[in-house]
Formats: sequence, structure tokens, C-alpha cells
Amino acid sequence: MADKHPYLDKFLSEGGPALTDKEYLTLLLSYCSKLSPEAAADDLLKVYGSFSAIADADSKLLANTIGSVDAAVLFRLISRLSTLYVTEENGVLRLKSSKDAKLYFSGIFTGAATERMVIAAADRTFRITSTRTLYSDSPLMLKAVCRDIADFVVTSKTDRVFLAHNHPIGSASPSAEDIMSTQKIIAALSKLGTALIDHIIIGKNGAYSMRDRKVCPQLDEQPSYGYK
Repeated sequence: MADKHPYLDKFLSEGGPALTDKEYLTLLLSYCSKLSPEAAADDLLKVYGSFSAIADADSKLLANTIGSVDAAVLFRLISRLSTLYVTEENGVLRLKSSKDAKLYFSGIFTGAATERMVIAAADRTFRITSTRTLYSDSPLMLKAVCRDIADFVVTSKTDRVFLAHNHPIGSASPSAEDIMSTQKIIAALSKLGTALIDHIIIGKNGAYSMRDRKVCPQLDEQPSYGYK
């Protein structure tokens, strides 16, 4: 058992915080019999940079990186289950208000050391039905982001979405670029008959709702469907 899981004893005796990102990856990948755990961990960290970025990566891209669908599914399950855990712990089941949304997305970005943008689809009761990371580590060109958003909306079959991104080392206040990007994303969503309910920004010491603060006129014009 110790040979197959080189960091299992350390995890059991010292707890999760004792493991580095590479040690976590190696331990998890040791459960995927077709992989060399150390080599696969090195490959993933070289491409994505951190454990959290790997957990949020697209499953197909992960599978291509290390040649294992099982491993890609495992990491997506970890990401999804951690979000569910934080949501249930905080009692957030539906995002009916900006307070709910800020709490929910604060959980998603917990521990994130790099900037990410996430889109979340909601049903008519504001229950989140699916999420996707649009970028991690460095923002893509806005055109590419809008293309990914369109693909997500069509796949999710939703008429309302939330956007959220984080400022890992700064305040939650939006930049002029954040507001301009939100305006362009709203324009892209409108062509699909989908409303942007809110854009949440998670900063180092707080959370910010762009709908609450009324910093984007185009967002104010979006239907709220009872969201407060």
C-alpha cells in the first residue's frame, strides 16, 4: 500500500495541509492504474500551474494532457463536490439575492491564487444547475470568452446566468476593464435570449455585486426575475 500511495501515510498522520500540490496530485493519480503518478503530476503542474487550476480545467483538455479520462473525471468530481460542500455548509441552495451569490462564489474561489472567471447557469428558482471556468491564470481574448459563454449557454439550455471572477491580490472593486467586458458579454448573451443576473467579484478581503452597486447600466437593464 505504501509503495502505491507514497503520500498516504503523510496525509493520514499529518492531515491535508501537510501535502504540497504535487503530493496531492501524486496521491490522487496513484488511484488511476494506467498512469505514472509522479510523471502525470509533473505534466499537469507544468500546464496548469496549481492544483486548484487543474480541478477547474476542462475535462477534455485534462484527459488530453495526461491521456486518462478517469483522471480528468476524478478532478472534475473533486471540484464539483468541494463546491457542493461549501454551499451546503453555508446554507446557500439558491441564489435569490446578491448576498447568496457573494457567499456562493466566495466558496468557489476559496484558496484560488490566480485569477479565474466562472459562469453559472441557474434555473427559474435560481438553483445553480451547472458551472464552467472560462479562464484560469490569465484572461483570454474577450472574443474567445464570449464564444465559450455562448457554448455554455446553449449546452445548459438556460435563460439566466451569473458571472463571477476573482481578484486574488486586490480589492473586489471592478476595474474599468471589468465593466467594459461585462457590457460586451451582456450584448453577446442578449443574442441568445439569456439574461445576466449579476457579475460577482471576489477580492482578497470581500465580495462585490455589480448589480447591487449599479456600476454597469447595461446590467441594470437586464431582467432580475425577482433577484434582489
